[in-house]
Amino acid sequence: MKFIPHNKPTIGKEEIEAVINSLSSLELTVGTRIQEFENKFSEYMGIDSISTSSGTSAIHLALNTLGVGRNDEVILPSYTCVAVAYPVLYQEAKPVLVDVGADFNIDLNEIKNNISERTKAIIVPHLFGYPADIQEIREICDEKCIFLIEDCAQSIGAIYENKKVGTFGDISVFSFYATKLMASVQGGMICTDNKEWIENVRDIRYHDQVCSLEDMRMKYSYMMSDIDAVIGIEQLNKLDTFIKRRREIARIYREEIVNVEHPIELQHKKHVYSRYVLKTKGKDRIIQDLKEKNISCTTMHSHPLHRRKLFSMNQQKYPHTDDIIASSISLPIYPTLEDEDVLYISDTLNKLGGSV
Repeated sequence: MKFIPHNKPTIGKEEIEAVINSLSSLELTVGTRIQEFENKFSEYMGIDSISTSSGTSAIHLALNTLGVGRNDEVILPSYTCVAVAYPVLYQEAKPVLVDVGADFNIDLNEIKNNISERTKAIIVPHLFGYPADIQEIREICDEKCIFLIEDCAQSIGAIYENKKVGTFGDISVFSFYATKLMASVQGGMICTDNKEWIENVRDIRYHDQVCSLEDMRMKYSYMMSDIDAVIGIEQLNKLDTFIKRRREIARIYREEIVNVEHPIELQHKKHVYSRYVLKTKGKDRIIQDLKEKNISCTTMHSHPLHRRKLFSMNQQKYPHTDDIIASSISLPIYPTLEDEDVLYISDTLNKLGGSV
């Protein structure tokens, strides 16, 4: 039996040829293709875009640009990648961790209950490619004068009420790491319709972008390389096809796998399935049994922020997060996964007898 990995980047001859051409041009770092990628991404999103070295650096630059600093509080879910939280500490601000709901996304009521006088921003990841309740969160932020940062690292192309996620926040951030919906090996993007913020990011993302002896601002080495950019251009060209295939695989899983709790998908929210996470009993046994059948599955974010000493600042409970970690598994889902593999995974899981 062939081995079925949990995740696999979709790289074709177009990306390989683009890298070869970039290497041949000798524009390896800050070249012309970065601007081309930014322009194409801006066209896709409908708002201005500026590239970064990673999704983490994008969050850091966003917080910096919004003026988040010492004594400020930033609300974010405990159930998310730790890379979302580190930039809050970079800015010497306080991460305020809240629980998630049944759809794995940050809980609206938890946000309301944790807003304080010091709340400066809320980071909202659209987890696993499924939109959070972003319009309602937008309204809360407007009412309380709080900045909204959308983390779209796992959700590029997802739709909320016929509008792309990443266009609701004051700033949105994206990641093109190798495991993401579209991969440029490394790299990220910041999107906003605020021209002043774009120019600020353009300045501080690279220490020699704008050189002035009078400049007092700290600057970083957060530039994307041209090689990453040319891969990103080709991946963006294929993104709609990638999403279509992921949704086809999700449909098969939903139709074939029984006695489990499948991901939520409501009519006004279009899921792009960067991961297919379901809930079942006997999680650890099932993951091990699938491994023995050459199928790689895992538990996502198995070390939530509230269990990490660096972020555990209170005794608050996170029941939904703890329940998700105890009962959820992430199945393989990527564009090159063939139907016969999807059916094999489904059949194998059914035979293992997992149940909700």
